[in-house]
Amino acid sequence: MTNPNRLKNIIKSLPVRDSTKTYTRTGISDVTKEKLIEKQLTQSQKLASLGLLLSSIAHETCNLNNCITFNTPILKEYLEELVSVIDNYFVKHEDFELLGIPYPEFRKDIFKILDNIEHAANRITETSSGLKDFVRMNTSEKQVWVEVKEVTRRAVLICRGEIRKTVRSLEVNIAKDIPSIFIDPAALEQILVNLLINAAQAADKKDSWLMITARQANSQRSHLIIEVSDNGCGMDEKIRGKIFEPFFTTKEEIKGRGLGLFVSKNLIEKLDGHISVESIAGRGTTFRLDLCR
Repeated sequence: MTNPNRLKNIIKSLPVRDSTKTYTRTGISDVTKEKLIEKQLTQSQKLASLGLLLSSIAHETCNLNNCITFNTPILKEYLEELVSVIDNYFVKHEDFELLGIPYPEFRKDIFKILDNIEHAANRITETSSGLKDFVRMNTSEKQVWVEVKEVTRRAVLICRGEIRKTVRSLEVNIAKDIPSIFIDPAALEQILVNLLINAAQAADKKDSWLMITARQANSQRSHLIIEVSDNGCGMDEKIRGKIFEPFFTTKEEIKGRGLGLFVSKNLIEKLDGHISVESIAGRGTTFRLDLCR
């Protein structure tokens, strides 16, 4: 009678075959390690390329943004002079309108738009200055007490144009009992902007909607949860597993380079937070930010 242990040893020593090559079981382990090392090397090369790319982007963006930064105050002075003249005219013509808008509303909206441009230019400057070394960025040095509602409002204003192109309804639900949070507001704002733009670009339905919610979580660490949800095209499991990799994108080249979610993940982790995603292809996506107060 054949010894059972000997039979097991014989089976273990048999080669394992696929359609093209023959490997011993030890060989399979070696191949797996080689593939892992190759994947890590590829990732390192991507990160090195990313560093060069970000340095170039930062330089060019700063140069272009200087035009906005330098000229916006001048434009504001010009508008104030023009508005003073129109104010005098309005005293005698109270039904005066511009572009179908009553003059008082039109006047207010002009300076509101200008303030938004100034804020956007400042955000570009901040973002550009951090691009070169965002991997090494210490966000703890920039943390202050801020209101989540205000950071969210700023993020929505920045990408309002992109949202209006594709999204039919936008809803913002910030719980009233949320206290101020100690965080880097620029980093949180950048994360929200990336998620909002992604959601807007994923919209593919006539009744498209986008929702931002913020609430406290019932946990020992007093987490704050912010969610950005949409009913867009969604993602399958394969795509979900890659979305935080640098340069991975399913968008047209003109719409993205595959860096938004990668940068967002790095930023949220430096804030001692976590980002996760739930998505169903064809039905929509929810990105969740978990933050500590």
